[in-house]
Amino acid sequence: VSTQSTGNLRNMLAHIIKRVKREWQIIVTILVLYVCYYTLTSINWPKAQRRLKTKVEARPPSKEDPWVYQPSKIYPPEWYAIPKHFDPKCQAKQNLFFLRTHQTGTSSVTNIFYRYGQEYDLNFVMQPLKLNLNYPGRINMHYLEMMKPKKGYNILCQYMRYHKMDALRVMPDGAIFLTLLRHPVDQFLSVFHNFGIKKEIRNLQPHHNPYQEFFRNPRKISLMASDEVFHFVQNSMSFDLGLNPLQFKNNTAVDNLIKRIDEDFHFVMILELLDECLVLLRRLMCWDLNHMVYVKLSVNNEYSTGISEEIREQILDWNAADKKLYDHFYVKMQGIIAEQGEDFHEEVRKLKKINAEFWRECYNNVLPVFDGNKIGYSLHDTHFDNRTCKVLATDDVTQTHVIGLRQFKDSLPPSDILMVRNHMQNLNKFNPAMLKWTDVKKALDPDDAPKPKIDL
Repeated sequence: VSTQSTGNLRNMLAHIIKRVKREWQIIVTILVLYVCYYTLTSINWPKAQRRLKTKVEARPPSKEDPWVYQPSKIYPPEWYAIPKHFDPKCQAKQNLFFLRTHQTGTSSVTNIFYRYGQEYDLNFVMQPLKLNLNYPGRINMHYLEMMKPKKGYNILCQYMRYHKMDALRVMPDGAIFLTLLRHPVDQFLSVFHNFGIKKEIRNLQPHHNPYQEFFRNPRKISLMASDEVFHFVQNSMSFDLGLNPLQFKNNTAVDNLIKRIDEDFHFVMILELLDECLVLLRRLMCWDLNHMVYVKLSVNNEYSTGISEEIREQILDWNAADKKLYDHFYVKMQGIIAEQGEDFHEEVRKLKKINAEFWRECYNNVLPVFDGNKIGYSLHDTHFDNRTCKVLATDDVTQTHVIGLRQFKDSLPPSDILMVRNHMQNLNKFNPAMLKWTDVKKALDPDDAPKPKIDL
């Protein structure tokens, strides 16, 4: 009996041990799978996705677009040239393509185009209530052609990546092509701050000096950024203008980009010479000088304070393509300014005076920065209902919403209108000088405006 009970006990123990082993195998397998999952989601997985996307995008399309650029009217070279003196009898140009580069001060310049377009009832190339046109991919040409107004488009100043055929296809003949560049050091620091690169890249979060840590191994660390901000981390101006990231170190490709931009764009502005560029733009477009008035809408040039010379050199080396692009057009801009007549600098002083007068008459003071880098203002009581003062202080996102309501008012659902209203009411708390929802309601024709079932 004792022998039989001992055998049963052994069998029972063997069964228990076997079962425990099997359960531990399951537990270990689950742990291994979890570790693999955590590793794959933590390491530079976007790098592999980007490589795959790059390989796919590098292949030629299977079917070529049948569209061919055939201008209905050829404009003479004088149409695109900047005159040395302003001619009061000149013909105003109302068609322009403004390629917005990121963190280069384009918000203030775009505000000029928004105001001009609304004043003359021009049509903007845009998707309803969106600030970009499928950036950084190709624009949705089918959608834009489907939504094209009867009179056609006049102004494109939304974010998009430059592709010449897309621009020529959507813009009317004789459109002026513009863009804006900024010194690569200030532009990179602005990108680093306003796109939250330190928060995006986990390795930089614990460091007091994220720039120093970033440039310890910039290529490896930049690959840790998500796809949403990866293309901003290096040579983002060149990227916006169409340069392939795989060619950032290719001097021939960079030289070809500069040559191509020089040929395609009629005017490349420089942020550090903004007032001079706006006077030149005024002469090119034949607009009134009051149209060139602007106020600062975001914090863009305060981040370079305290940056060491070593970091500045590393930024320039990391953004070598942007530096070469900027240097070329900065020298070219100085040459254009030198060719202007004697009245040019007087016109620049006049623009600065008009800007100062608008500021003094419209606003009390500057309010604390909000929403990352936006600047708020408070209006003087005497100009509380002055629409020009309000529009000048309105950010580009809100301006896009306002124009979208006007341009797409027959097709927008009530939920989008409610979103715009809530957005404007929230921003008004931080920027009381901007347009209010009541101002937008006045601008819309009450007979034609969409009538949602919500209380506006």
